[in-house]
Amino acid sequence: MPRPKFTDDQRAHKRDQILGAAMSVFEKEGGEDAISFRRLATELGLSYTAPYRYFADKQELMNALRARAFRWIEAEMREAIAGLSEPKQQLESLAAAYIRSGMAHPHRYALMFFALDQLEVAKRSIELKAAKRDALDVCTQVIAAGQARGDFPRAFDPLTASHLFWIGAHGLVSLQVAGQFVMGRDVQVLVPTLIHALRTGMEHADAAETVPTKEKRHG
Repeated sequence: MPRPKFTDDQRAHKRDQILGAAMSVFEKEGGEDAISFRRLATELGLSYTAPYRYFADKQELMNALRARAFRWIEAEMREAIAGLSEPKQQLESLAAAYIRSGMAHPHRYALMFFALDQLEVAKRSIELKAAKRDALDVCTQVIAAGQARGDFPRAFDPLTASHLFWIGAHGLVSLQVAGQFVMGRDVQVLVPTLIHALRTGMEHADAAETVPTKEKRHG
């Protein structure tokens, strides 16, 4: 008797289950080496070949897992700004949520940015690209809304400004997780200071000098 075909929703649900199991293994055991299709099938009570129906190989699985991590951080930030109407409050809340989430789940956070053994393969993943874009877009939208209201200066375009905030927040998480704050400072002190410094920098920056034009970029 032929195997009954799954609906698209059923396939999406099963794929999500496999990714959930993979994330659990990754976080509990702290690394990619612990993940195998056989291990995941055992965790979920599936046949050993079942994961191959949803992922061509382990690299495809890992790219999907990285995308899942970016979707997680996006959800954390969107939840943090829900109900807030002031862009300044939103920016502070999403930055704090990003940093807090990264410190609470360091292995999941590391999955987003580190141990990219096959970087070129990851760059070709449409799913991963979309997840990265949508996560950054939370900050970009907040800054764009603030500029439209006159709350934020326009020295930088919203996408450039959101990258600067991302760089700062990422640096704080990375240093905290690595235990590098040993000189009397911690994230509780540095988060509001970082946000203030970046906002002040935007207010005093000269867009002509800080945002390269197309001609400058290409010589």
